[in-house]
Amino acid sequence: MAAPSPPISGTILVADDSAGDRSVARTILEGAGYTVLEARDGNEALEVARASAPDLVILDVVMPRIGGLETCRILKAQSEGEYLPVLMVSTRTTVSARVDGLRSGADDYLGKPYDKLELQARVEVLLRTRAAFVAQTRRAQGEAEARPAERVAASVHPTSEELRAAMSDELARAARYSDPLALLRVAAESAELPSERLEVLVRRGLRRIDLVDRADGEDRALLLLLPDTHFPGALAVAERIVLAGRAESVMINIGVSFFPNRNTTTFDDMREHARAALAMAAEAGGGKICLFQHQGYLYSPEAKLS
Repeated sequence: MAAPSPPISGTILVADDSAGDRSVARTILEGAGYTVLEARDGNEALEVARASAPDLVILDVVMPRIGGLETCRILKAQSEGEYLPVLMVSTRTTVSARVDGLRSGADDYLGKPYDKLELQARVEVLLRTRAAFVAQTRRAQGEAEARPAERVAASVHPTSEELRAAMSDELARAARYSDPLALLRVAAESAELPSERLEVLVRRGLRRIDLVDRADGEDRALLLLLPDTHFPGALAVAERIVLAGRAESVMINIGVSFFPNRNTTTFDDMREHARAALAMAAEAGGGKICLFQHQGYLYSPEAKLS
């Protein structure tokens, strides 16, 4: 059995116009050993963040003067080149509300009232990810490490075995450095769409380190692994694929799993979560995305107006 991860410290800014909710969050977080700062609205949150450089910000969605979504966008823009994790919180817990929060740049979204253990767990995951980012930045000037995805990408025609091994190695690398990782399982509803055409739609706009492989099993599906990709980035890629399919009158459903995740320790875990999420999306049909993070979130992307 693996040894438990050591506790991690940090300074957390809680921005909420409700004094009661701020007090609850402070009690939970200070009880877990964190230093807590407070702000009553978006403007004050920006001032405190600028003066105190917190390690994580918790933002209520609805606040006076500047709301949480706009505050998140400003914080992310100001911290470009660094990684300042943002946890969005709200009594609004619909899928569309969560998606709006993630699109604003938030790294996670949590409903209120708080569950003590869930708040502590999500804060710890975000702080560990930030600590890993800082460590990785410090290593940047050191000896470069050949990434598994880059090694297999150098092959002209990598085999499925090579791709699957590289995917598994990427998870091991993500675990070693606490990097984020996303796995998409993609399938078209119509059996008439050739696998080659589906692969073309999936590969549009991918990076060199992204990996695509034919999924095993009974369905005609593809696996797409996205290294160094948080929840919002995976959602954006999944949306692009579904909307590209709709533009060609093809309904594409996608299941997405993530690392780090308390239910994921192996690449087989990621594959199983993505498979289950795709099954949920396919059951709903019509070009759906199911995001398996702490639970399954079913989402139907809307076309953007040009």
